[in-house]
Amino acid sequence: MTLAYAGVMSGHQSSHRTHERVVASFWWLGMFGDITRFCYFCDVCRKTISKGRVPKVPLSKMPVLETPFKRVAVDLVNEMFPAFSRGHRYILTVVDYATRYPKAVALKNISTVAVAEALVNIFSRVGIPEEILSDEETQFTSSLMKDVGRLLSVKQLTITPYHPQCNGLVERFNGTLKTML
Repeated sequence: MTLAYAGVMSGHQSSHRTHERVVASFWWLGMFGDITRFCYFCDVCRKTISKGRVPKVPLSKMPVLETPFKRVAVDLVNEMFPAFSRGHRYILTVVDYATRYPKAVALKNISTVAVAEALVNIFSRVGIPEEILSDEETQFTSSLMKDVGRLLSVKQLTITPYHPQCNGLVERFNGTLKTML
């Protein structure tokens, strides 16, 4: 087992490959278990293996949203330099999760009132969603926005703080939009 696993031409490979090498010349009862344990408790491998290795999680089925505008992701693009011709410096982006339909609205300021008016204007054209996913910016978590959500019967979801990957759909659109502009 030492020659098949830790020899010069072996290179401390997996127990499966070690088993293949040993089986070519030898056989005994419980051989695969013995080889697996031998490889698992190898001192060299235990000292040199990378500590950050995390086993892969098996894939599972993800729920697919098929109803258009059931859930939308919203975000604000930071101040744009130079400002647009009419003085708009900010962009509100809305992306539908089912159809990937993006909508961008230029705003002069990002007060809660301006953001709420822009969202209601968008929803009047495309329909009112059941859920809105946003980050924890004050414009989306304010009491005025909660009242708007309550009046429109919209459930407001927020992502984990400092983890924009949760809202990756709209963040990717923001990056594409910035490069286009």
